[in-house]
Amino acid sequence: MNKEVKKDILIVLKRVQPLLRKEDIAKLKILSNQTLHNAGLFQDTDSFSISVIIFSLSKIFNRPRLLENQAVARFKEDILKELLTTKKELERENEKEYQNAIKRIFQRISSFEKKFGMYITEVLSHAKIKKGGRMYEHGFSAGMASQLLGISSWELMSYLGETKLNITSKETTVSTKQRIQLTRKLFKT
Repeated sequence: MNKEVKKDILIVLKRVQPLLRKEDIAKLKILSNQTLHNAGLFQDTDSFSISVIIFSLSKIFNRPRLLENQAVARFKEDILKELLTTKKELERENEKEYQNAIKRIFQRISSFEKKFGMYITEVLSHAKIKKGGRMYEHGFSAGMASQLLGISSWELMSYLGETKLNITSKETTVSTKQRIQLTRKLFKT
């Protein structure tokens, strides 16, 4: 794992725990987006996974009626323990155990659906698609975004078609003439 990516993930893992304890949904979503932005620079799946996990947790804990349930409180504590394990394993540079901890978090989130009928697998899928849209916003191709997040290009393209992310404005487009001039300038020696 790239040292810069590792450093960023460790910072995120330190920040996510207090936010999850306080159930600060807005800040969890912001942290998820920041993680995604950083992931875009290095195109690593670890950062994308962390981003999807944080976004999914923000969706789960955004439902006030569930927060009073004891099983939800246990789920939250289990997730917090797994996040701590994830952080410790990454600090120890034990990537295999780090990956295993990430898988366990995804499994816990998915099994939560079975207990509460919340369609969490849909939440996970939606989170990946939404994060794919964010990646597209940051300049990734739809194919690259879907590949990195493990979703189909069709799902992402369908989402992009429903949003206005694929519409470019006159201010962001560059004419063919300007592109040719830039290319010539770059290749002048």
